[in-house]
Amino acid sequence: MRTLFKHTSLLLFIPVALALTACNEQKSNTLPVKYAPIATLSANGIGPINGTTPFNLHEITQVFQGYNVAQHTNFADGNQYPVIEVNQGIKRLMTINPDLKHDKVFSVMVQDNLIKNGLGHPIGMKFNEIYPKPKLDNCAPGMEDLEGRVLCYAPKAENVLYIFTGIWNGPNNALPPLDVLKDWQLASIVWKPPVNKTLGKS
Repeated sequence: MRTLFKHTSLLLFIPVALALTACNEQKSNTLPVKYAPIATLSANGIGPINGTTPFNLHEITQVFQGYNVAQHTNFADGNQYPVIEVNQGIKRLMTINPDLKHDKVFSVMVQDNLIKNGLGHPIGMKFNEIYPKPKLDNCAPGMEDLEGRVLCYAPKAENVLYIFTGIWNGPNNALPPLDVLKDWQLASIVWKPPVNKTLGKS
């Protein structure tokens, strides 16, 4: 049985991105029909961005020409690290995090529907629309910066994590019951390069 707790590496980078996005959450991330997406998220990456993409401001700016691409320094637990943000005006579209060496892209948090979710679940979609037959062993309550949210693997994509928000009066360190969780909405999407499952096999 797979659980989020068995994939701790998938959880470690999320508070990093969320800390940068908490002050810039939008009331609605619904994509108007007249706007075409600027990139598409899949299990393999976001547009041309994948695990081999250099974590480099110039490289990312070339991909998203016409958008506000900026590098910032964030702090957590006394340590500092860079992130690259892609914005349209003041609206955050996504946050890109580096690996430990600040060499390659380690993860991307998608925060707006201008980044199309190729898995078929736009930001704002309800939990029960994404998981008609949910299995809560694929979900976990958020911790630290993600407290009060619920994290779930995307259907059929173990390297994509969905972050849900909603209203519940229960404890933050527990999963809401399904009759509550069903109405929670997808708030953001976290992508990480897929693991090469052939490694370590004889």
